Amino acid sequence: MLAVRDALGIRDPLGIPAVVAQPSLVVESTVHGAAGVDAEWLRWWERALAASKQDESAVPLSPGGALGRIVEDNRDAIRLWSAERKRDVANASRPVRGALRMRDAVREYERTTGARLGGFRLKVTALPITGALFLPIGGNRILISAELLRHREEYIRRVIAYVAAEGI
Repeated sequence: MLAVRDALGIRDPLGIPAVVAQPSLVVESTVHGAAGVDAEWLRWWERALAASKQDESAVPLSPGGALGRIVEDNRDAIRLWSAERKRDVANASRPVRGALRMRDAVREYERTTGARLGGFRLKVTALPITGALFLPIGGNRILISAELLRHREEYIRRVIAYVAAEGI
């Protein structure tokens, strides 16, 4: 989804940075900047965010319309890129021996501040994008970059600050 956004040069309303290792997608020159394509992408993105509240498998794989044709025409390139990025995210998610753990950091925060965070639950989605993104998108949902996930202590610090500020 974000790879398609970047290939078409669509401005993201949330300010999510560009994807890592953007795939080369075949896109007709008439589609770049074509009226309606930006709006199609935004509707697709909003439907995906809404669907992901319940179940990741409910996220629409194709938006239909002109944008859907682009996705279909580039299906293999998008799948390959997506599989590689999923491996990157999985590697970034793996615990490293000796690295700070969330529950230990929460206990330390509670001990030093006297504030109780409790048993919070967050739905964190790691995106294969450049830079260190931490973007709450409502309730207990957060978008982060895989890059931030690699920096475990910073990721944990941001989660704790968010939970404490929001009272989740």
